[in-house]
This record gives sequence, structure tokens and C-alpha cells, in this order.
Amino acid sequence: MSFSVDPFVQLVAAGATAIVFARALVEKSSNFVVYAATLRDYRLVPEALAPFVAVCFFIAEISTVAFLVMPDTRGFGAICAMVLLGLYALAMALALLAGREEIECGCGGEGQAVSWALVLRNVGLIAVAALMLAPEAPRDLSWFDHAQIVCAILVFWLALAIVEKTIDSQSAVRRLRAQSFL
Repeated sequence: MSFSVDPFVQLVAAGATAIVFARALVEKSSNFVVYAATLRDYRLVPEALAPFVAVCFFIAEISTVAFLVMPDTRGFGAICAMVLLGLYALAMALALLAGREEIECGCGGEGQAVSWALVLRNVGLIAVAALMLAPEAPRDLSWFDHAQIVCAILVFWLALAIVEKTIDSQSAVRRLRAQSFL
């Protein structure tokens, strides 16, 4: 018995993954200096190299989005996304293991503190990207399928926003408890 994934699922995974990276790119480009400083805070590369590494990651993310939206390069885009998400998860895990829980994740957005929940979020996003690499089931998509794909991608985006807001709220509660006057 062979395993294959419906093309509907693969297109939703591609769109969802592309949106994750595109949103991060918009946020990072709006304040690139802060993004480079965030990478420096991880202390995984020499401080002088942090701006260069930030530019390299930024270019890699732009390339990933471009690969994901083109059908012929979607598989390579999925691999790029999985590698980047894995590197980011590893960096957050190393920061957490080193006791640096108050640095921002660098994901783009409001600036969430690194947490194990964000590491797990990245693992989940890696699983979504991996769906694009599975063999595709033979099926033609209708116009209705394409409309549903757009809706599913939007629902994914909203669900991800809810997950990230929940993680951010948990982080805020953790910080408040640490500062309590008990």
C-alpha cells in the first residue's frame, strides 16, 4: 500500500507555509535592525556576524516563498522551509537550555519571548511543509477546490494567529508570576 497526499492538501500546505514566511518577511523588513539585534541576542554566531547572518536568513526566506509559489520548485521550497524552521527551532531550544528565556524569538510580529511552545509550533510547521514532499494522489482540482484552498489557507493563517497569541499570553502570565510580590 502506497501513501499519497491529495493535491488539495499539498496546495493548502504550500500556501500556508508561504504565508508564514511572507508574514515574517514583512515584519522583519519593517524593522530589520531589531531583527539583526535579535539574532545577536541568541549568541550562536559572533556578534560582528549577526547582521550578515540576518541578511542571509532574510534572503533564504524570500527564496523559500518564491520556491513555494512556483509549482516546479515547490518541493525545493518545502525543503528550504523545513530547514529554516528546524534551524529556528534549534536556536530557540539552545537559548532556552542556556537559560535565555527573555529574548525575542525573531519570528516577526509583536516580538514573542522564546518558549518551548514556539519550538513545538515550528515542529508543527515542519510537519505541514513535509506534506508537500509526499507523493501526490492523482486527482484534478475543480474551481470549487481552488476556492476551498484559498479559504483553508486563510483559516490556517487565523488559527496560527490564535496559537501565537495564546503562546504570547502564556509568556506574559509567566513573566507576571515571576515578578509577583508573593
